[in-house]
Amino acid sequence: MKKNGVKVLSARENITDDASGILIEGVLESMAEYYSVELAQKIKRGMALSAEKCLYTGAGLSLGYGVDENKRYIVNAEEAAAVRKIFELYINGSNMADIIRHLNANGIKTRLGNSYSKNSLRTVLINRRYLGIYIYKDTEIPGGIPRIIDDATFNRAQEIMAKNKKAPARAKAVEEFYLLTTKIHCGYCKAAITGVSGTSHTGAFYQYYQCVTNKRKGGCEKKTVKKGYIEDKVIEETVKILTPEYIEMLSRSIEDCCEKERNTDTLKRISKLIRDNEKGTANLVKALEAGKAADVISAQIEKRQQEKADLEAQLAMEKIQRPVLKYDQLKFFFERFTKGDPDDINYRKALVDIFIARIELFNDHMIIYYNVSDGQKTSVPIGEPEKVPLWGTLVEDLNKAIGKDASLGAGFRVGHSYFCANDVVDDAWLNAVIEYELVPLLNEYWFDEPSNVENWTARLRGAVNG
Repeated sequence: MKKNGVKVLSARENITDDASGILIEGVLESMAEYYSVELAQKIKRGMALSAEKCLYTGAGLSLGYGVDENKRYIVNAEEAAAVRKIFELYINGSNMADIIRHLNANGIKTRLGNSYSKNSLRTVLINRRYLGIYIYKDTEIPGGIPRIIDDATFNRAQEIMAKNKKAPARAKAVEEFYLLTTKIHCGYCKAAITGVSGTSHTGAFYQYYQCVTNKRKGGCEKKTVKKGYIEDKVIEETVKILTPEYIEMLSRSIEDCCEKERNTDTLKRISKLIRDNEKGTANLVKALEAGKAADVISAQIEKRQQEKADLEAQLAMEKIQRPVLKYDQLKFFFERFTKGDPDDINYRKALVDIFIARIELFNDHMIIYYNVSDGQKTSVPIGEPEKVPLWGTLVEDLNKAIGKDASLGAGFRVGHSYFCANDVVDDAWLNAVIEYELVPLLNEYWFDEPSNVENWTARLRGAVNG
């Protein structure tokens, strides 16, 4: 949420907006992860009980379905008609682009109210729930929900999709994670610095940090820097501030904050309800053992088990929101950061999220500002960054077209490293990049829009060969 500019205000935690408050908030978020396993177990238990009865578990509903007051699936007639129309068009020869145009022209939206894209359309066409199959994790129960599509229609759609299936796009082959996103800014123009990546003609994958000003329009003197190099430098310098004195001060401050704002009324209320539930269940079991109305009592026991699962989930959620943090616990937590594995992504992420307020990056040094009350900062020299070739105007235009395509987007843009070479860049080399790298990639992207592929292939070839 923070990365999208969303600020969370808590009615329970009186955390200030200064450096110390940001640090305390980060610690509370990290410590809360210890409770998340318990929460997941409680919630899964309640959802599993619902799944055994083919009840709605709270996950997103597929287009065409609704839920009644008893949490049972029902058919939404209007949406179901749209689902049947999608299958009808597809098995009768319409390609995805034609179907999307038809749906959007007729105002037919996805379950979330968005216009259709290739990805959302595929989601409908491969959804086996339309065969009346209740699906929860690895559990499938045929006939558990109302059927919308018959077997013959569904199977025919799968055959057509299998025939048209292409290898997944290369742009998604490597997961990208930029540790310093939202924290790192250009020291010259003060704009954000974000991650960029690409694959060279040799298949090597490259990742960098680049000033947004240069990425969009140029004009800033900040050079691009390698992702791994700058992230390692930041982690190395951050570990140095974790002295015993600093950890002592931090642990005391956060304990005081938690104690002042602690409110256990809700925890006590939920805990009492769980105890009352357990006592009631025990009494029902005794009645059942005594031979009283078995059917009625069994149903009551089952109902109480579901209620207990819901209460335990509420209790776990409450503990996440109000973790009780003590000095010894906090001190132990912070000391772990002095002994962490610098190659562990979770360790690296926690260091950055909790301790770092901002990074200003220059060509020869960077300034790291830490989340401490005295505004501690450190200046760190850095080496000469690796230079990255500029993209041509035509490739920029191609990337704009890819970014505007609803089924692709910015994540599928052609990376600059397609045009990195260790030797002389001549027409022969550029032609090889076009024929063996870019044209196959465009065929994957627009496999059902051949005119798009033909247009861009001609423009790319023409740019080199005239």
